[in-house]
Amino acid sequence: MAIFLALLYEKYFDGPKLLALTTGNGNTNEDNVYYNNQRILKVAERQDVPIYRGSKESLVTTLLVDDNYYGEDGLGDTDDIYTDLVPAKTEKAVNALIDYSKTYEGDLIIITIGTLTNVALAIKLDPEFLSRLDHLYIGAGHIHNDENPSPEFNADVDVEAYHVVVQNASPDKVTVIPFSQVKQYLNIDKDWRLNQLGAIDTDIIKAQNKFERVVLEAEPTWQALDPAVVSLFLRPDLVEEYQYSKNDIIICGDQRGINTNTFVEKDEANVRIAYSIKMEEYKTFLLNVFGAEISANNSKSNL
Repeated sequence: MAIFLALLYEKYFDGPKLLALTTGNGNTNEDNVYYNNQRILKVAERQDVPIYRGSKESLVTTLLVDDNYYGEDGLGDTDDIYTDLVPAKTEKAVNALIDYSKTYEGDLIIITIGTLTNVALAIKLDPEFLSRLDHLYIGAGHIHNDENPSPEFNADVDVEAYHVVVQNASPDKVTVIPFSQVKQYLNIDKDWRLNQLGAIDTDIIKAQNKFERVVLEAEPTWQALDPAVVSLFLRPDLVEEYQYSKNDIIICGDQRGINTNTFVEKDEANVRIAYSIKMEEYKTFLLNVFGAEISANNSKSNL
């Protein structure tokens, strides 16, 4: 949904150009992630967007994921057959990230909706990498409390990579959207997801409904981090409040993967955190973006 959202906003709202996708190990193995990216671009009719394959493992300890949260293939187990898929570029994701940061110095925005392995490797290979970016948006982590006592998945997939990134971060360059805040502020009724957003009559939403069907059956409400991260980049006004934090992650012991946050003034912080989000405005935004194709076709028919 995050990729669809970025592509539709680019097309119908003159949004920023989606330059490339990179892959990594996540809710499913990297081979599936790569194939799923191919399928998403095929559905969106945007196979011009290059894919660069990233790390299949974490920096130190690779989290074994076998809960099939989004299905065994990581994308709904639809069994649909997709042909004429465009292969990935031969250049690896880490090298591509560094190259793009030089080609688009000062303008490149990176959005992570999974493990931070590729970004951490880019920082280690090129210490000037982050300084060349316009901004890095990280969809990962929790603001740890009694309601979120366990590690957040994207941060926990590669704890050391998360640590590397935030140790090199500054609030002018890095915004974190914790999943805890999405769960708190964008805990959306599943009926809305199925019967309003899901009822939009486009090929993209029909595919999205299939891709998300496993998790939609499993969860009582709809809490989706990835599209929220992209949305808050595209529409910063959807954020009700930002806070600044000394943000990190515990890398040892029984609290490994738990995020730490000390909220401070900006000049003492290493990240900016999207702390609260406007739910009704967010829902309207999603309806407008995913319904833009229908609106555009209706406008053409009325000419």
